Amino acid sequence: MKRFVTISIFIMIVIIVGYREKTFAEDIRLSAAVDRNILTINDQLQLTLTIHGTQDTLPPSFPNIDGFTLLYGPKISAETRIVNNNVSVSKGYTYVLQPHANGKFTIGPSTVEYKGKTYSSQPVTVEVTHAKTTTEAQQPDLDKLIFVELSTDKNEAYLYEQVILSFKFYFQKRLPISDIDYVPPATKNFMEEKLGDQRQYEEVRDGIMYNVLELRSALFPIVSGDLAISQATIKCNLILQQRRNRQNTSSDNFFDDSFFDDFFNRGQKIYPVEKTTRSIVLKVKPLPEQGKPKYFRGAVGTFNMEVSTKSQQVKTGDPLTLSMSLYGEGNIQTISEPVLVLNNENDFKLYPAEAVTQITNREETIRGRKVFDKVIEPQKATLKSTPAIVFSFFDPGEGQYKTITKEPIPIVVESGEQEMPIQLTQSPVNMASKQQAQLITQDILPIMANLSSLRNQRDTIFKNPILLACLSIPAITVLASFFITQQKKRLQTDVEYARKRRAHGAAKKKLAFVKSVLSGDSPAEFYNSLSRAMADYLADKCNVSAASATGDSISHLLRHQEVNEDIIAEITHFINDLDYRRFSKDAGTGEEMRHSLDLAEQLIAKLERQLS
Repeated sequence: MKRFVTISIFIMIVIIVGYREKTFAEDIRLSAAVDRNILTINDQLQLTLTIHGTQDTLPPSFPNIDGFTLLYGPKISAETRIVNNNVSVSKGYTYVLQPHANGKFTIGPSTVEYKGKTYSSQPVTVEVTHAKTTTEAQQPDLDKLIFVELSTDKNEAYLYEQVILSFKFYFQKRLPISDIDYVPPATKNFMEEKLGDQRQYEEVRDGIMYNVLELRSALFPIVSGDLAISQATIKCNLILQQRRNRQNTSSDNFFDDSFFDDFFNRGQKIYPVEKTTRSIVLKVKPLPEQGKPKYFRGAVGTFNMEVSTKSQQVKTGDPLTLSMSLYGEGNIQTISEPVLVLNNENDFKLYPAEAVTQITNREETIRGRKVFDKVIEPQKATLKSTPAIVFSFFDPGEGQYKTITKEPIPIVVESGEQEMPIQLTQSPVNMASKQQAQLITQDILPIMANLSSLRNQRDTIFKNPILLACLSIPAITVLASFFITQQKKRLQTDVEYARKRRAHGAAKKKLAFVKSVLSGDSPAEFYNSLSRAMADYLADKCNVSAASATGDSISHLLRHQEVNEDIIAEITHFINDLDYRRFSKDAGTGEEMRHSLDLAEQLIAKLERQLS
């Protein structure tokens, strides 16, 4: 027995390790990307080599590059993402290069070895041009930084066929963007269903790494002909750092002007950007008349059908429920119920079906199930089965009609009890004589014929406060659930709102860490941590990057938030004092450090009251 348990555990370990190796060892690839592929002789170029699928490798080989000098690098970054329980890891190596000649140059492939295999990146082509004038240098090439695309998965479709519409918003990686406003395209003459949530991923275009936001929807054309899908528009603000001209471009000049420009937020400029896609014309073909089945009711897609009944034994006139379930890919909400093929119209009495629709998949395409519960009443004891059930649809993938036929379900029908007619009057024997009808029963008269005898029972139980409070609990629960759901939805979709709401909690955690640093003998680490905590808090409250929450810019941002001038002055003085402490030899005493921490907590509390 012990040997069997040992063998079982060993097999489980082998399976788990093998699955883990399969999960993290597959899809290993090496990519090369630059921050721009057209630059001037005075610009610097960032080259990033990224290993996707693992973080357990040696650095990739540095590629062969003509016309450039390596200034510094690599800067190493690791990333782990979990999306829909799918884990993806990557590791990036970023180098900064300086061109020393004009012309077109090719950055050769880089290689990396992993588990006995060699992976290579694609070569990247860049062009170095003459230095721009001051006016030209101030205008960024927005077409290279940001662009949008609108596309469909097919150019032709049949009437009611599912068409996938995709909108993609490309912007260069690590490019600071704010205030995104999306205007979707007009889809007149289409039924539209949203597909999944917003997708976020990275993609290399022309050797440049872009972040991509993708929105997808399923369209179902309801008329034939050439149908237009109008342009989609996106508006946003692009925040760029204006670089100053550098006289010294040697590799020794690591702490160049651009570093201090970024740190102190000097020369930052906001560019309003509006990008519009092209419009799309989709050719929609009518459904063919040739081969159209008799029972076709307009369903287009790929479907299947299941039929069942809870009971197969019934009496004449008693109800029998047929459950007809249609499932597959297509506009499941609009399909009609299957047809019951009767041999004789008097065999069954039919009632309208009740339909329930469930969308089971919205990620790639619209898939779902629609269940029709139809009540039928057998009218004869000689019936041996239910009617046959037929459902016809058009399959656009194969361009032809298909019919699903479910054979009759065997049933046993018993004779029901004979209903006796209710006789309320007795007619005279001689019909010719005109005598008054004689009332023979009062069984169906109201039990209380005298309405004046009705009286108020004075039941005061429903006025009991405890009962009223208990009855109000479900309503309060529903309202609370609604507001909680709306709050969660807003936190997921409204980035600015989410940052402001979570800023205070995040700041408290960071100040707790700063307090732990206070106990150590490291004033530089203390002031760096405190400065970072304040910058992150102000950045979240003003919905800007942390680099923008320093210097004079924070005064402008807080005034825009209508913060009291006295508080703005205190915050500005405090931030300047932190910068002084960080970069000077006067680190301050332990008492001054504790005072700085208390002052940070007080200023955050004041801002919370102002910006709540």
